[in-house]
Amino acid sequence: MKERSQHMTQYHYLASKAALKTTTHENKTNFIYQNDLDFLSLNFEENIDERTNEKFSYSKHFNPTCNFQVAISEGKLPLKGEEQNNDYESKSLKILHDYIIKASKESDILELYTSWNGEENLPLTNKTELAIENLTPEKLILRDRELLIIKNKTFTYIT
Repeated sequence: MKERSQHMTQYHYLASKAALKTTTHENKTNFIYQNDLDFLSLNFEENIDERTNEKFSYSKHFNPTCNFQVAISEGKLPLKGEEQNNDYESKSLKILHDYIIKASKESDILELYTSWNGEENLPLTNKTELAIENLTPEKLILRDRELLIIKNKTFTYIT
């Protein structure tokens, strides 16, 4: 999450055909942290309007079948070309990578998108597809308004 101005934040959004968890997978019971890096985590907020209790889409660029979505905040997810290559970014990317790998076990397609708050529906700057087995934390570094479609070809729905 990056700050552009006082009121604008860079968000990453993830969409799936299956429900997404809203907590990180680091179920820490220890509330004593050694340092800021140890404390670092990502926040996953689902796409439910608090007033109406109804789902909405974070962006028109998401496939309509991927109606389970989360906004990802906190952490230090870098934009392509603006990487600092530090431990905070590495840990944030690893947390997101692990989250996506686990989510891919429930859906054949996941879509990752990033944009400044309020600019989610502006034209895409890039759109790419990637097989889940080729996904690495570094491949999660996107440009502003880039859409990454992650496909799990080995996924089968159980009915």
